[in-house]
Amino acid sequence: MAAVSLQSPARRHLLDIIDKLRAQEISRYVALPEVVVTGDQSAGKSSVLEAISGMAFPTEDNLCTRFATELILRRFTHVDVKVSIFPDVDRPEQEQEQL
Repeated sequence: MAAVSLQSPARRHLLDIIDKLRAQEISRYVALPEVVVTGDQSAGKSSVLEAISGMAFPTEDNLCTRFATELILRRFTHVDVKVSIFPDVDRPEQEQEQL
């Protein structure tokens, strides 16, 4: 089997299909590929995310490990960052609206 580049047209096509499946919430029924980074405080989780994404994460203030972080990585000609906060449904309604 020939080696497939991470940025080959075939790989990009596969990632496009996976993105469409995620948008349809098919992950409720089928496990889609993902990487989960877990560990104790100061175990290097942010460093792993930095190495994977090439983006800097705050590591001194323990800000990253206070919240779950989801990265969706795709190669584009422009840089785009979107940040969203999804409050837990158990939070009071007023707090949910503030977040």
